Amino acid sequence: MNRPEVPGSPSPGSARSLGRPELLSPDDVLQFQRDGFLVVRDVLRADEVAQLRGAIERHTARAKELGQVLRPTTDELVPVTDILGMPGVGWLLSDPRILGVARRLIGRADLVYFGDSSVMVGGKNRGFHKDNAVRDTTDHPDWLSPYTLIRMGVYLEDHKHHSGGLKVRRGSHLHADVTSGAIVDVPSQRGDVVVWSLRTTHSGFAVRVRGLSKLGLQPRFEGRLPAWLARPEPCVRIAVFMTFGIDDHHLRNYVAKHTDQASYPDNYVYQSWLFSDGTAATARTLAEAGVTLLRPIPEYGSRFGLAERIPGGCIIPGRSRPDVYRVRGLEKWIQRAGRAMRSLARPR
Repeated sequence: MNRPEVPGSPSPGSARSLGRPELLSPDDVLQFQRDGFLVVRDVLRADEVAQLRGAIERHTARAKELGQVLRPTTDELVPVTDILGMPGVGWLLSDPRILGVARRLIGRADLVYFGDSSVMVGGKNRGFHKDNAVRDTTDHPDWLSPYTLIRMGVYLEDHKHHSGGLKVRRGSHLHADVTSGAIVDVPSQRGDVVVWSLRTTHSGFAVRVRGLSKLGLQPRFEGRLPAWLARPEPCVRIAVFMTFGIDDHHLRNYVAKHTDQASYPDNYVYQSWLFSDGTAATARTLAEAGVTLLRPIPEYGSRFGLAERIPGGCIIPGRSRPDVYRVRGLEKWIQRAGRAMRSLARPR
């Protein structure tokens, strides 16, 4: 996986403990459990961030040439494979610092990786949503016990002072809606790792307002903000996303949703599994770091290393049924006002 040397890194055996105390304190863990997200500062060095950026730029250029990218909706570039198959990037999944944070926040050493990771270059696709299996009803098992699937984001540029970072609703992982929780534009910087529960309401490409650094806007308003009011992005946004869990019903529910070809045909995760690196060598690398590689489908990795071009220049994933959230309070009035304004603007 072309993993860079990390001075002072624990050995693979010691990486199976519940994380390094210098990265996370007990208060950090409690904050994550309360808020549903956490910024872990200075996990990666500046030279590692630079190396990741170069490796991702090379890989995505090749993936675009072959059409092995998901269909873009707002000019984003997303290679269809997981990061295990990306030279110079896959080492993140077995890095003791990354795994130490995951173990501390999940509270278990026996992590499972199941091919859910990706990179994204550019784009502007905004909108509050959740990523767990069933997002809109508290009757589902996803909401009946502590949730154990986490997503980790490594953003390769500054989003403390610039737009383009992650937006979340604080404490929203405890509510099966997308309206609960104060809006927070996550102040991540290069080298940080942002972690959130898959139940946490979030949106990408947050817009920071000039002179109002603590103002968190609704995603639907960000695209309408005059350009002179928005802080620009420092460069082309590149983000790496990784998902970890443990062998429990939450993981099984998530996998079951993305393998159900009847209700969620050829979804983006399923397509990624086809192109993922499921070779024995990568499985051994993860095992040495104390991580189990789960191959969710029999065809896992069947298109890994494919060198032929995809017809149409991209892969079009299918969609699941839309979530149905109960709209309450201010959100109800915002939606009513929006419908009224659109009605007035409609040509007669």
